[in-house]
Amino acid sequence: MNSRWEDAVSPVIGVMLMLAITIIIAAVVSSFVSGASTQFEKTPQASLLVYCDGSGGDFNIIFEHLSGDPIRSEDLKVTTWIRDEDGTVTKHVQSDKSPRSSGITPGVRVPFVYDAQKGIVQDMEFGEAVWRPGMIAGTGNKAATAEFLGVSEEDLEKFIASDTPVEITIVHTPSGNIILQKDFVLEEA
Repeated sequence: MNSRWEDAVSPVIGVMLMLAITIIIAAVVSSFVSGASTQFEKTPQASLLVYCDGSGGDFNIIFEHLSGDPIRSEDLKVTTWIRDEDGTVTKHVQSDKSPRSSGITPGVRVPFVYDAQKGIVQDMEFGEAVWRPGMIAGTGNKAATAEFLGVSEEDLEKFIASDTPVEITIVHTPSGNIILQKDFVLEEA
C-alpha cells in the first residue's frame, strides 16, 4: 500500500511547482506591461528667442515665444550660468517654486509673462502663466534681472560693463527635455 500513496505525491508536487512558476511568470509580465504603458509627457515644440533689453534701471532679459506650442510655465526650469573674469561660475535655477521677486513688482515671480493688452497681472507670473506664441516673458528691471541671475545688482553692472556671456537652458521638467539652450551677452540696448 505504501507504494500506491508514494506514486500520488510526485504528480501533486509537480502540479504545485508548475502553478507557482505560472504565477511568477504572470506577475513578471504584468509588471513589465504596466511599466511599459506609462505615458510619457510630450515635450512642447516652440521657437524661443532670448536677449537683453533696456539700460540703467530698466535693464532686463526678454524671452519671446515666436511660434509653436503653448507652454505652461509651471512645467519649466530655467538655469543660467555666468562666468566672471576670475573664472568663478554662478549658476542659478528659476522654477515655479522659486521665491517671488522684490524687484519689478514685489510678489511676482520672474520672468513674468505678459502681452501688450494685459500688461503684468498676477496670474501671468512665472509658474502660473501659459506662455503662448506672440507673448513675451521678461525680468522687468535691473533689480529683478539680478535676482533672476542669482547675482547682486553691483555684480550685474560689472557683467554688463564687460559684456559677459550668459548660458541659459530652459528645460521642460515633465519630459526632462531641453526647449532652449542659448548663449547671449549681457549688454545694454
